[in-house]
Amino acid sequence: MSWLGVALVLGLATIVFLGLWRREARLRSREMGASRSAARQMEDRLAESRRQALWERAAAASSEAALLFVDRELRVRLANPAGQGAFGTTETAPSLIVYTGSVEVEQIVREALEGKDAEGFTREVRLADRPHRLRVVVAEEGAGLALQDIGEVQRLGRARQDMVANLSHELRTPLTSLRLLADTLRTPVGKDPTVASGLAAKIADEVDALNQMAGEMLDLAAIESGRQVVRIAPTPLEQIIAHPLEQLADPAARRQVHLVSQVPGGLSVLADADQAARAVQNVLNNAVKFSPDGGEIRLPAVRSPDGRQVVLSISDEGPGIPPDELGRIFERFFRGDRARGTPGTGLGLAIVRHILQAHGGRAWAENRQPPEHGAVIHLSFPSA
Repeated sequence: MSWLGVALVLGLATIVFLGLWRREARLRSREMGASRSAARQMEDRLAESRRQALWERAAAASSEAALLFVDRELRVRLANPAGQGAFGTTETAPSLIVYTGSVEVEQIVREALEGKDAEGFTREVRLADRPHRLRVVVAEEGAGLALQDIGEVQRLGRARQDMVANLSHELRTPLTSLRLLADTLRTPVGKDPTVASGLAAKIADEVDALNQMAGEMLDLAAIESGRQVVRIAPTPLEQIIAHPLEQLADPAARRQVHLVSQVPGGLSVLADADQAARAVQNVLNNAVKFSPDGGEIRLPAVRSPDGRQVVLSISDEGPGIPPDELGRIFERFFRGDRARGTPGTGLGLAIVRHILQAHGGRAWAENRQPPEHGAVIHLSFPSA
């Protein structure tokens, strides 16, 4: 072969080699691009998984409900902080019945895993003698549980029902009286000036009762929402109780109930004078209401041994407070059995508690020691 033929063969070989090399380079480039794209997708999925896991952990950690996960053998594998706080750790993977101490919870979860209830698995159960809402979600590996204490929700529901019942009862009485008084004014008897004056006075009393109910509800709403401004300043305790004693002097005198102030002179507290007087008046009003005719109400006050508080006590000679109600009389809308026959909304002492708390003090109740009878409400104010 001549040198020209060799040159042609070499040239053709070079062209083929370059073509193959370029093709291989393109294929490698595409493969590397695909690999980089797959790697980016994998990184994105991993990042999303990490974000999802972080979100789930944060949600579980911040949940007030006890969140548990059990396998299909009903062994507890995971629990959020609320769950561990209620039942303990899950390091030994205890059985659900041992962990929660509830046969009822285990039975409901077992039924969920066996698929016996097609409508879902939300139930109400009792744990540690408190009502809980149980929600079960079935997964391939087991089931997730959410246990939420609903005792407070039920208490608020009962309080709302009590409020409606109390207001319905308390509004019916003055409204019925107002209608009868108005009808009487339109009769010939009501045309007599003396009779008309007496009827007008009774109408004013009923309107005052309605105003008191409306005012108590508005006051409690303002206090609980934080809209009530408390301006605290050194104030003589005698000044605080003066207005309530004056306001209730006539109702007490009509039943010959004696109001006896035993507040030492020069005893001052840190208080908003108007709000503190409102608290005293609410307690004093109850004392007058439950005192027997001819009874006595005393208002002594002492400084605490450490000198930081001044305690005003208001004691009456009424029937006292049933022991099982002592811890509840400051709840809003609560009215004990002995208060059912007397006018009131069940808000007065709730307002007292909030006012004292806003002052950095507190209010509590007890019964007088035998042979004395009656109740004592204590109001503790910071000492000036």
